Amino acid sequence: MPASEIRDEVEYFLLFMKTARERLLAFAPSTAQKNINLEILQSVLIPIPPKDEIKRILSRIKEINALCDLLVDTRKKAQDIGKLLAGASISSITGIAIEHQEEPMKVPQTELIAPLHLGAAPDIKAQAPLATILTRHNGEMSAKDLWQRFGGEIDAFYAQLKTEVAHGWILEPAPAEMREKPADAVSA
Repeated sequence: MPASEIRDEVEYFLLFMKTARERLLAFAPSTAQKNINLEILQSVLIPIPPKDEIKRILSRIKEINALCDLLVDTRKKAQDIGKLLAGASISSITGIAIEHQEEPMKVPQTELIAPLHLGAAPDIKAQAPLATILTRHNGEMSAKDLWQRFGGEIDAFYAQLKTEVAHGWILEPAPAEMREKPADAVSA
């Protein structure tokens, strides 16, 4: 049997089951969650027309669905025009303009860039994990990257950063700049 015939028969069966759903649920016992047992399903007769009739039925259903979609779109457009007409009529009669609700403006996705630079090299015995990370990364990186590599809570990071800046191991950061995130970073 060709794949197209199998696909048609499966589609026909699914359509039949959708239409038979309410009748099947009527046979289900009245409980919180309706269940249909195998005995009920075995008693259901599924009319299987010839293959060319299945194709004709499926084709007609697709035509009807397309017509329904068109009618829904037409109804929505008519409702939109009706709202505009009602607003214009009220405005004309009362002299009060009705404001149209505008779509919210999309705010660009931004991030703060605060580069941190290595200052004086800390003593080997010094507790300077941030300066150590900066040393491994050519002495410069963004505050966000340094915090992520630090791996601690944000409050602990800022406390450690303040300590290391006070000792001169990290230079006092310049004021942060804001830049728009690249589109690929926004969706990620």
